[in-house]
Amino acid sequence: MEVNRKRIINNTFFLYTKTLITMVISFVSTRLILDSLGAVDYGIYGTVWGAIVMLEALNGAMTQATQRFMNYAEGKENEEYQLSVFNNTFLLHLGLALLIVFLLIILYYPLFHGIFNIPEDRIEAAKCIYLFLIISSFFTIITVPYDSMINAHEHFLFYSIAGIVSSLLKLGAAIVIVYYLKDKLILYGILMTCISGFNLLLMRGYCHLKYEECRFLPRKYASAAVAKEIGVFAGWNFVGAFANMAGNHGSTLLMNHFFGPVLIAAKNIGDQICTQVAILTNNMTKALNPVIIRSEGSGDRQTMINLSYKSCRFSFLLYLVLALPFLFNTEPLLAIWLKQVPDWAVLFCQLQVIRTLLEQLFNPLRLSLLAQGSVKQVNAIDLVLGILTFFVLWGLYRIGFAAQWHYYISIIVLVIVSGIVKVHLCSLYCDMNSWDYIRSIIFPCGIVSLVSFILVSFSQYVLSNHHVLVIVAIQVLILFLAELSLGLTKAERLQLFSSFKK
Repeated sequence: MEVNRKRIINNTFFLYTKTLITMVISFVSTRLILDSLGAVDYGIYGTVWGAIVMLEALNGAMTQATQRFMNYAEGKENEEYQLSVFNNTFLLHLGLALLIVFLLIILYYPLFHGIFNIPEDRIEAAKCIYLFLIISSFFTIITVPYDSMINAHEHFLFYSIAGIVSSLLKLGAAIVIVYYLKDKLILYGILMTCISGFNLLLMRGYCHLKYEECRFLPRKYASAAVAKEIGVFAGWNFVGAFANMAGNHGSTLLMNHFFGPVLIAAKNIGDQICTQVAILTNNMTKALNPVIIRSEGSGDRQTMINLSYKSCRFSFLLYLVLALPFLFNTEPLLAIWLKQVPDWAVLFCQLQVIRTLLEQLFNPLRLSLLAQGSVKQVNAIDLVLGILTFFVLWGLYRIGFAAQWHYYISIIVLVIVSGIVKVHLCSLYCDMNSWDYIRSIIFPCGIVSLVSFILVSFSQYVLSNHHVLVIVAIQVLILFLAELSLGLTKAERLQLFSSFKK
């Protein structure tokens, strides 16, 4: 247990260092890109990318399956099985990449003749972007087995360095866009595709040099049984990914269809902020995930449950430290970040932050269910809820409801209802006690949230004459101290202080 704790602390440090650097780079890049492209072209890119992401749900399903089986094999300490897992997942990803390219080519005509709402003078540029994003998707899918291999071995130092390099390349692309005098949107698509190709080469080169089991020998290790096992798991994972696609990315297409690309630009701003802030919390869970799955693989279910509890609570508390100050100061912070804040961006950002905050209470439970093998049950429920969300939004938009109802319905259905279902499934299949979850997660997080809200409200009133960055910095410090006192147990505080000393 001591070894696991040290490994988690070291990996979390590497990931947080990477995140802080990439977050700054990403915010600067987004500001440059939005200012260079304008709200319409930025919204077009987001709309086209949303269509690509819908089919990349297949890729997301395979990613989780690959991660699960590689970590499970690590827990069993079976090198032959690891070789078989890598070879079969690579073959599956190659076939999946070709399938997605084929499907995207088929969807080209209906998307550009009836679904997308794009100004006539930008149709040709949007078609070029669609082509480049198809190529980028192919590269991204092929990268997944190597990414999963690095995660399974918990070599997060290299993973962090690779992430920083990728962010610097994206910043370079944004700078080039600023000074380019012709069609900036098309050049941006080309540069993003080149960066995806570079990431594939970097990950592939590292894995083949570093890991013995990362050898592509399909004649020896291709196994119909292993491929079927991974494929069935990934198939059910795709059901859940399709639910996420219908509820989230499908609603993006609905929003574009009913309200146009400018609102998509505002939605992309909110998604960008939440993605970067959520990475801070996800880094901690990313460091825990291999240990959780490995614990189940070695038969130590109680450790898996305890780590899942900690992952839920720590994720929520870490996100809360940044979320509350942002919610109280959204408009001035966006004004500092962006030269021109798109309409609706403030409200969309606030609602997306609230949604992502609530998701932290339940996301780790999904991993526990996948580690245990209850992939069918959790994904079937997610499918029903995702399709329900899509059709409810379609009906509301048809009768004249405003765009922000995407967030209201998503919070109710995809977060709260889905979270309650995950707690129930964990109690059925993972030997988790629902009341233990409420006592260990909901009660302490609720108390900390109430106290934090009062403290931030008071500080907002007292510090109203100061610069917004000063206010936010003080509020983050206050919340951090409050969570140390109320959100952690005495043993956890002692471990934290001991880690800082070391």
